[in-house]
Amino acid sequence: MRLFLTVLFICSMVAVQAQIVNDAGKVRFMSYNIRVGKGMDLNQDLERIASVINRENPFIAALQEIDSVTSRTGGVNQIEELGRMTSMFATFAGAIDYSGGRYGVGMLSKEKPLSIKKVALPGREESRILLIVEFRNFVAATTHFSLTEEDRVEGAKILNREAMLFNKPMLVGGDFNAQPQSKTIQIINTVFTTLSNNSIATFPANSPEICIDYIFGKNLKNFTYKVLYNSVVPESIASDHRPVVVDVIIK
Repeated sequence: MRLFLTVLFICSMVAVQAQIVNDAGKVRFMSYNIRVGKGMDLNQDLERIASVINRENPFIAALQEIDSVTSRTGGVNQIEELGRMTSMFATFAGAIDYSGGRYGVGMLSKEKPLSIKKVALPGREESRILLIVEFRNFVAATTHFSLTEEDRVEGAKILNREAMLFNKPMLVGGDFNAQPQSKTIQIINTVFTTLSNNSIATFPANSPEICIDYIFGKNLKNFTYKVLYNSVVPESIASDHRPVVVDVIIK
């Protein structure tokens, strides 16, 4: 009996280890422009955004258009509040001073960041920012590019340069305000591979017409990305953008 239990224990440990190995490197990554929680019905509802994130259950949620203690959203630190509602670590990068607080991008993660970097990007209608967060096995970033083409092109070049500073796989999600065949996306794709499905429109959420939201993986020697699943989530009310989600194994 003791021998049987010992063998059973060993077999169960092997099975557990095999599962760990099979799951190693798998990341669910979401990119979502939340429009400070203002939905297509014009209601301000951060809990609705948190519900979308919880339903998709990403390891990383790269978020754009976030307020931090501005008067227009009631003085709420939105990324911290979303972190509380999703039980994730919250990181914020302010791009501009706005309405008594800051406005920018943020990231939610199930793992505590090792390092955080904030890089200014060009934007002539308003300043833009790139948030880069390093984890044990990879780097994640989020950004919201300018409405001006020249600024987007320069922003793409800055993103590529920053990516090369890390000797780790890098996943980037954002609202790039650029369509798939644009010069901006072509420049990004000299360093990155598009992991999300850019044949599906993401904006506007209630009746999508164009794709401007993407998830990219940095090309890096000795690493490959295997996309197991990608989706433009059919959420038509919570924001004016639809969320983009990928499941990717980094090998």
